Amino acid sequence: MSKFAVLILFVFCFVLSGEIYAQDAQGRTDALVAALAKTKYKKKEKKNISIEIYIDIRSEAVVKNNPAEYSGLYVSDGYRLDLRVDSGGSAAGSGYDLIGGNSGKRNFSLRDARVEGALLTATKVYEGGATEPFEAVFNNRTVTTGKNPNQIENRETLYGLGFIQNNADWTNRVFLELK
Repeated sequence: MSKFAVLILFVFCFVLSGEIYAQDAQGRTDALVAALAKTKYKKKEKKNISIEIYIDIRSEAVVKNNPAEYSGLYVSDGYRLDLRVDSGGSAAGSGYDLIGGNSGKRNFSLRDARVEGALLTATKVYEGGATEPFEAVFNNRTVTTGKNPNQIENRETLYGLGFIQNNADWTNRVFLELK
């Protein structure tokens, strides 16, 4: 009887750990989507001239039934990621990042890359051996611009991959569009 109880306990713990991991991936996805959001409103008045600028950036995670559908080339000014994902969620990729403003590009490859839901996790391995953790979310990014929230002039939604790039002196929200 005790062997049966140990077996039941083992199966229960295994199933529960998978559920906790899925919840953790969803929590990290939600946090990253929230970090990619930004709203900015500025109004300047001088004499009889008034200038208003409004920008709202929102993201919505995109979960696909087959992780292989995330494969493709993702690009933006100064950034590139060529990503290959299999139907089980294992991934591989390579690309480059912009470093220090416009001072250059650093080539990297992804190690231990995995897609869970809309979340891509990996380790970036740069030329020379430096590494850093990498988390990104597949999302629809909507950019709304205008004079203010009540006078919208443009709204554009694009699909791609978003992540936060941190440096000692700055933080950058990066969106790579699927080409």
